[in-house]
Amino acid sequence: MTLSAANSPISSTLDLITPAWSCPANVVAYTTTRMGGTSIGDFAGLNVGAHVGDDLLLVKANRSLIPHSEKITWLEQVHSNRVVSLPSADTTADASYSSSTSHFCAVMTADCVPILLCDESGQEVAAVHAGWKGLDTNIIGSAVSHFGSDAKKLIAWVGPAISGPCYEVDAQLASKFRHIDGAIANSSNRGKYLLDLPLVAQVQLQQAGVESITQSNLCTYTDEQRFYSHRRATHQNKRTTGRIVSVIGLL
Repeated sequence: MTLSAANSPISSTLDLITPAWSCPANVVAYTTTRMGGTSIGDFAGLNVGAHVGDDLLLVKANRSLIPHSEKITWLEQVHSNRVVSLPSADTTADASYSSSTSHFCAVMTADCVPILLCDESGQEVAAVHAGWKGLDTNIIGSAVSHFGSDAKKLIAWVGPAISGPCYEVDAQLASKFRHIDGAIANSSNRGKYLLDLPLVAQVQLQQAGVESITQSNLCTYTDEQRFYSHRRATHQNKRTTGRIVSVIGLL
């Protein structure tokens, strides 16, 4: 999906990724990339993160470019397992749920796993920010429990995130997910392991009762042109990087 981005010095278009799923026609769902936008330097492109040190006027301009921006509730993400139902005055959470056409759900990421959920009838949606801390504390199960629909009637999309081969962790962190088949692999570095967060998310969705799950299979670490990556920025000795956003809502 490509939309015009007016007055953008970086690119003339926004590159939006739409889930390859069979959702109801009234469900809007997409993930931004860093293509387009007004941010410069380490944030170059469509950075939507207001908490990473970017010029807030540029972030505001970037946010205004994305579809249905006026309906989006931006969360204060803290790597918790807290889910808020929109509308909500309290936005300190890592997932949001909505059954209102006036309030769209959104989560920002730069390696963590964004998950979009909707029900088969197009009446309920949710967006989940799932880093390892959220996965360890079952934020996915918490989000699924907010739906009135049975979990078997839900549709899930696992968006762009750091892939297993690129996410090296220590033994202590790896041990938290060893019970999930295939989630942990040995690294070439002694005492280190590779953790597949998108796979963990898929298994936890299944454990919560969700049967229809689509993986984007897009890696934020390896595709520097399209995505911001916190881990990649760290490896490049950069102090910070931008954020993309995954959005879902009802028309």
